[in-house]
Amino acid sequence: MASVDGLQYRALYEYKKDREEDLSLCPGDLLTVSRAGHACVDYKEGDERNPQGWLNGFNERTKEWGDFPGTYVEYLGPVRIVAATPKSRPRPLPPMPTGAPSSNLWDDLY
Repeated sequence: MASVDGLQYRALYEYKKDREEDLSLCPGDLLTVSRAGHACVDYKEGDERNPQGWLNGFNERTKEWGDFPGTYVEYLGPVRIVAATPKSRPRPLPPMPTGAPSSNLWDDLY
């Protein structure tokens, strides 16, 4: 499993999403933002403590990713984000086809 640096926030206010890519917030929701996703052109060290623009993160309560207003949250501190390794799901193979193939593609090509 890989891990990256992240930032954790807590929602202070309710926010009802305006767009499909937004997150709805309820007071107390924990939100995780990757540090790489937080850095933008105008970013300065310390800006994470008082975010003014839109942030993209993960809502722990709803298990959804999306954008939310930085002015609706309080900074809690750095957090380690652990990317889960996808679990392999055993999948049975389909049954072997029966009968002869309709044509031999290799013969048709040459």
